[in-house]
Amino acid sequence: MKENLYWWLALKSVVGLGERSIKKLYQAFKDPRLVFEADRLELKALLGDAKAQAIKEKRFSFEPEEVIKLLEREGINWVCLSDPQYPVRLKEIEDPPPVLFYRGELKTVSSFGVVGTRNPDSYSVRYTKELVGFLVSKCYAIASGGAKGIDAYAHKFCIEAGGYTLCLLGMGILEVPQRMQDFILRSGVLLSELLPWEKADKHTFPRRNRLISGISEGVFVVEAGENSGALITAYYAKEQNRPVYVHVGYGTSERWEGCIKLVNEGVAKLVGRVEKFGLKKEVQEEDPVLMALNTPKTLSELSQLLGIDERELHQKLGFYELEGLITRNGSYYFRLKQDWDEYQAHQQFFPSFEEI
Repeated sequence: MKENLYWWLALKSVVGLGERSIKKLYQAFKDPRLVFEADRLELKALLGDAKAQAIKEKRFSFEPEEVIKLLEREGINWVCLSDPQYPVRLKEIEDPPPVLFYRGELKTVSSFGVVGTRNPDSYSVRYTKELVGFLVSKCYAIASGGAKGIDAYAHKFCIEAGGYTLCLLGMGILEVPQRMQDFILRSGVLLSELLPWEKADKHTFPRRNRLISGISEGVFVVEAGENSGALITAYYAKEQNRPVYVHVGYGTSERWEGCIKLVNEGVAKLVGRVEKFGLKKEVQEEDPVLMALNTPKTLSELSQLLGIDERELHQKLGFYELEGLITRNGSYYFRLKQDWDEYQAHQQFFPSFEEI
């Protein structure tokens, strides 16, 4: 097993060889050791001359043996791309990590990614708790990135609901704060593609996001502004053919502009109440206007969210009012009296959830 790890680390260490190239080599040779034994011309035909030369000359950026010694010394586990324990969904993406380092128990489970802003509205925190509880009840593990905000709450609420959580890291295992490690390992696993000592930087977190989506059956963006990093995860999910869902909360706040953008671009589907969220890769069939009114909204807010002309939308809303499906209070449309009661309650102070 250690020999297998050595050759996967050797591939990972070759200068200029990325995850896409490594997967291509794996598909061709099925064994990382055979890559180094292959003819240079064969490698050149697959990857080009420069990469073939780097492999044959063993131009390593780190020494695989030293990494193995560190893993044993620090009690860090690993799983390689060819191992049966490697997450199945992650194997499917174009650029899976050749080696995943982890602490905790790595279970064979179906997971769902839940991500969002680092500074969520209290409404979004409450929605995250309900969503995560629902997903856990459907036997999904929760995958997220461990960041402050929605990510942290997703892990927290999963554990509290008796679920299993996967924390995909943008840093090496040895760089994880002890408090965060202790919390996740109560009922989850810490996973990283980075070498154990590597620190986080502005490049590692965006790259990490492809793993959150890649390991999951789908991704749910709870709250995201226009420039939120959660959108990167959503775009990766779209590339990986994973369904993407978003929620849009109250008012005209910029907090949900990223979610609205994903809907308008056709990247994501809008989900209102959690109980309307279907898990057969589709949201249960419902009119988008009614779905958008999961929380009270004005005519202009609905028009912006759904990309429907205000005059057309006004006619449809008038019809729904006559049918008794919706009602109105001032400039806000809403579906049921309880929606309006919740909206008014939201205007009051909500005690913040304890940070993990």
